[in-house]
Parts: sequence; C-alpha cells; structure tokens
Amino acid sequence: MPSVLQFVPIVLGQNFGPQVLARTPEPDHQVVTDAEESVANYDQVMETKLAISYAIATEAIYRTRKSPTSRALDVACGPGHLTLNMARDLEIGEMIGIDLSQTMVYTASKNAREQRADAVQFQEGDATKLDFDDQAFDLCTMMDAAHHLPTPETLTKALTEMDRVTKPDGHIVLMDLVRLRTDDVTRKYVQLVGQEYEDLGLADFFNQFRDSMYAAWTPTELMSAIPLKTQRKWISLVPRGLPYAQFLFGIPAGQSSLFERKGAPWQSSPVRDSDTKEYQLARLGLGFCRQTEIDRTPTGPSLSTHR
Repeated sequence: MPSVLQFVPIVLGQNFGPQVLARTPEPDHQVVTDAEESVANYDQVMETKLAISYAIATEAIYRTRKSPTSRALDVACGPGHLTLNMARDLEIGEMIGIDLSQTMVYTASKNAREQRADAVQFQEGDATKLDFDDQAFDLCTMMDAAHHLPTPETLTKALTEMDRVTKPDGHIVLMDLVRLRTDDVTRKYVQLVGQEYEDLGLADFFNQFRDSMYAAWTPTELMSAIPLKTQRKWISLVPRGLPYAQFLFGIPAGQSSLFERKGAPWQSSPVRDSDTKEYQLARLGLGFCRQTEIDRTPTGPSLSTHR
C-alpha cells in the first residue's frame, strides 16, 4: 500500500499550477466493455480500494436524500456491485441497473441472483436514450462511468436524460474520476493507485484505469454539461488536496442545502479492515470539499457560488 508521503509530490503538483493536460477519450473498445476478461476484472472491484469510493458515494446519497426511495435507476451500472450496495444500504424499493454491455448485464444479473436481491434487476440500455417514462424515478445515478462518454455533447445528452426520468422532488447523483492537471502528476497517480490492480493480477483493469484517468472530465467540463433547461439545482463537490473522485448532484429546486442529515446508512464499516483508515479520511473529506452551486431553474439565478 502506498504511503502518505508518496502522495505529497502528487498533491503539490495538482494544486500549484494550471490545468495543462488535455482530455484523451478512451479507445472504442473501452467505451462498451464486452470482452469477458475485462468484465471479469471489473467484477473483482469490491476487492480493491475502489470499494472506498463506492461506500462514500452511497453515504453521500444517504446524506442528501431523507425521503424513502421507492424506485431508482443506476445508469452504466457495470457488473452491478454498487447498484446492489445502494439498493441494500439505502433500502430502495425497486432498483434498475442499465448498461450498454450485454456481458456486463449478464454478470450483474448473476451477482444479483447470488445475493438474492429480488428488488434489483439489470437490463441493456443507452445512457443517452433512456427507455423510461418522464419522472419515473426518485433517484437516478451514474457512478464511475461519465469518463466513458466520448464527447461533451454525449455527456450533456446523458445528464438531460437523467434529468428527464427523475421526479421533480427526486435526486440525481453522478460520481466519477477527475482528470488531473499534468501528465506527470497523472502518471505518478496511476502508478501509485493502480499498483494494487497489478498486484491482484488485474492487468486489464489497470490499463483501463490508466486510460480512464486521461479520459476523465475536469470539474469545469462536467459542470458545463449540465442541461440548460432543468427544474433542479446542481451542485459540484470536489475533494480538496488530491481529488480521488468528483460528485455532481441534481437536487430539488426547493432543497436549501445539499446534505440534509449526518451519518451513514450502516452500523459497521462497509470496507475491508485494511481500508478502514482511508475510508474514514474520505468520509471526513466530504465535509471539506470544494462546492460549486449552479442554479439553472427558471426562478433561480444562473450563477455559481464557491465555498
């Protein structure tokens, strides 16, 4: 496991200097992951530190949404681990996960059967053409997948569709990687964080992680993709120091603050014992994120506030 000191040069490089690393979209074969070896690598994600980000994402939803969630949609669900975790930990009545990859959907469905998660179903679906009625869901999520979208226009289409199928009093939550400022910082970060994947024999996952870091959106790019016509407020959260992820929330126009309650939906740590300290640090970091609010509702000002 990398030491804290190993991350110091990366933190300094990320926070002192301009954004000079341009985006490199992923290769076509990674936009839709159908290869059995690649899917098998993804299916082991809960054995890696990515489980920390998944736990933080679930906790962020818990803090943001107090009302019961009767029906939820997880877009680009992959092998379904986070979908299943959200359904269980947030006590969601009906959970649907969609993915473009038939192999991913097959694997996710197998995982659901093994966990006897009767309230969760998986099906093929396109993030830019959601085959659901308007205002069909209380919660709509896209986790660790926005970087797969090839263009800003595609990203806007996906967010527009998520906005369409979510109820006015519902919530949209997107979590994804952050493109770092320079190639040097990115290479060092990929090597440190990705070493675990190589140690576990997940060579394909390591290669995809590397490409994903170069394909990730900056927070500014992600916010620029928010639909111009929307009935909800949008809030960007980016951890300070070294951003391990970024979050974009679409919340009801009348919700006064992002987090409406404290705590978490579980009593014991949701991650491996060896990851507990890092998980606690990530939890603490939720309260010290760089927050940007974008209000594009008809009655709200089109401005951003930073704090």
